[in-house]
Amino acid sequence: MTHVPFGYNSAFDVADLGSLTEAGVTSAQVTTGSTLTFQITLADVGTDVVVRFEGSLDGENYFNLNATNTDTTLTANGTTGYYLTAPVSYVRFRLVSITGGTPTVSCKVGTM
Repeated sequence: MTHVPFGYNSAFDVADLGSLTEAGVTSAQVTTGSTLTFQITLADVGTDVVVRFEGSLDGENYFNLNATNTDTTLTANGTTGYYLTAPVSYVRFRLVSITGGTPTVSCKVGTM
């Protein structure tokens, strides 16, 4: 069976990267896209959570996809979206830190 990269067969594909309840990273998703949209859903936040969108060219060494190399702080429950132009072969989501509460952070990524 041939593995077809995410974003290869259609104009827009969406993949569920999963949910995190403690600092760590999701599984990586292979992608052919250079235009990425991350959808983050946050529940049960205390004070805040800090997240990072990561990409890789080789699937082993990941870097922050934010052009200024900064992380994103979320302070309220709900769903937010982030649009990035990043020609990478792999993407994943990192929950950097949690301040207060027992939050669940879910991430989906879309590409075209």
